[in-house]
Amino acid sequence: MIFAVFLLCGFAAAIAIRTLDPLTVEIASDLMIPVSTVVLLGSATALPCALAQPILGPIGDHFGKSRVLRASLWVSAGSLAASALAQSFEMLAASRALTGMAGAGLMPVAMAMIGDRYKQGRQVAIARFVASAIIGQIAGAVFAGLLAVHVGWRGVLWICFAVVLSAAITAGLFLPRDPPREARGSFSLRTGADIYARIFRNRRSWACYSTVFATGAFTFGFLPFVAPILEAQENGGTKEAGIVIGGMAAGALAFSMMLPLFLRVFTRPALMAMGGFVGCAGFAAYALELHWMAQAAFFSVIGLGFFMIHNSVQAEVAEIDPEARSTCYAMHAGFFYLGQTAGPVMWTAAIALLGARGAVSLVGLAMAATGLAASIAFRRLPKPVSGAL
Repeated sequence: MIFAVFLLCGFAAAIAIRTLDPLTVEIASDLMIPVSTVVLLGSATALPCALAQPILGPIGDHFGKSRVLRASLWVSAGSLAASALAQSFEMLAASRALTGMAGAGLMPVAMAMIGDRYKQGRQVAIARFVASAIIGQIAGAVFAGLLAVHVGWRGVLWICFAVVLSAAITAGLFLPRDPPREARGSFSLRTGADIYARIFRNRRSWACYSTVFATGAFTFGFLPFVAPILEAQENGGTKEAGIVIGGMAAGALAFSMMLPLFLRVFTRPALMAMGGFVGCAGFAAYALELHWMAQAAFFSVIGLGFFMIHNSVQAEVAEIDPEARSTCYAMHAGFFYLGQTAGPVMWTAAIALLGARGAVSLVGLAMAATGLAASIAFRRLPKPVSGAL
């Protein structure tokens, strides 16, 4: 039952963060602003999420992960309601920033709680939790694109509000309360600073966080551009963009199902290298600019490659500092969302310089290089002291 609550939280987190990706054209038309402005909503959500991680991570470790997770769900629900009511781009951006801040206390804190509860088979447990977020991403992307035609982008946000509100109520009823801590002591900036100093003295943290920053920029930073590129190709619009983005999540779901087999055959570093080359192949095929249904299939290949890298790094994060696991995952998510913040800016510049096809091809090569570099780095690092998987 407890793991089912975690799965619902992961689903709600993805719904809250990613649901606007296929709706950029719809929002631009309604608010009468350029699409190039609306794609920045991705950064407006991701940057606050990244900046809130260093705060909420130590708070979760000190005051209790369950408390932080439950509070973040309630704030996320409120921010979605505010987004649905926004009458200007500024109001929408501010409410999405609040959504991003609340998101800082959802996925990373839940993964830290899973890391605490599951000593054996931790990587599989995390993969299944992430799969729930993937389903949320599919629902947020595919159904947002389909429903926007009938209920508009505001109606989509109200539906997302109902989902996250349900998760908040469920978590409040069933999520275990944090155990009491003896001599908890007071929390201060110095407390958090000491935790971060300890984490970054571990070379494993640098390998984890640099990898997740790069892959976040390459993949999730591209999602707001799917709909405008399809329209420029006269190859579809909002509905088709949702299905294309859902293809990436479908690939990630396939990975979660195949992970037990992968772990019997490959090491984590090998999975990272393979993920880079699989992602590169997906980007190379996507650059051919074929029919949108083919692009959805290629996005599933990108999703498979991305999560081969991402899940392997998530498992490594659990062993950076087991005594500050919430903070470790908060930094993981922080660098991931920093990558998503930088991604739209990077993609805008690359598309302006090379065109969509050239930019996609270049990022595919960068994806392969990232997976290979991560594989080499983790092979050279010493094994975690605990040795837990």
